Amino acid sequence: MSSICPTCTKRVYAAEAVKACEKQYHKLCLQCFHCHKILQLGQYSERDGQPYCKTDYDRLFRQAGYRGGGVVADSYEPAPKVETTTPVEPTPPPTFLAPTEEVKVQLFPTNCPKCGKKAYFNELKVYNSRDWHKACFACFSCNKNLVSGQYSEKEGLIYCPRCYQSKFGPSGYTNTGAMVLH
Repeated sequence: MSSICPTCTKRVYAAEAVKACEKQYHKLCLQCFHCHKILQLGQYSERDGQPYCKTDYDRLFRQAGYRGGGVVADSYEPAPKVETTTPVEPTPPPTFLAPTEEVKVQLFPTNCPKCGKKAYFNELKVYNSRDWHKACFACFSCNKNLVSGQYSEKEGLIYCPRCYQSKFGPSGYTNTGAMVLH
């Protein structure tokens, strides 16, 4: 049996019925009682048998301070405030230590500068008149494999652009923002 839609007062048949607030509505007749915005099932609030959008419901029926958590759910009486203060121990000021001295890496004088083994033709990479293994031709800091043109050299050691910038480039803030250091 069909019922009457409370919004348009026309018959609502089972194929087009939406049940909200214990009443049967047409899908397009389920609207906010205040602003007439079309509502979806489960995305409305009810008051006195009428559907409201969440915005209007909060604006019309919630007490001030609702968003701050001062109201118990579905109750209009503020929850009692409980003062909880925990003693805070003062934290010691940070200490800044002098930068630690990095360990010096020694390059092998003959063969591959990184591992000291002979690099054969099929695994050879020539840089600065030295024969490197392709696997050894990597950043001395992060060990990332390097490709031609994407590396920098300092004191015979090779670095990827990021490590070179963090070790030898300017540090701290620049006029374009903070430098990425790792």
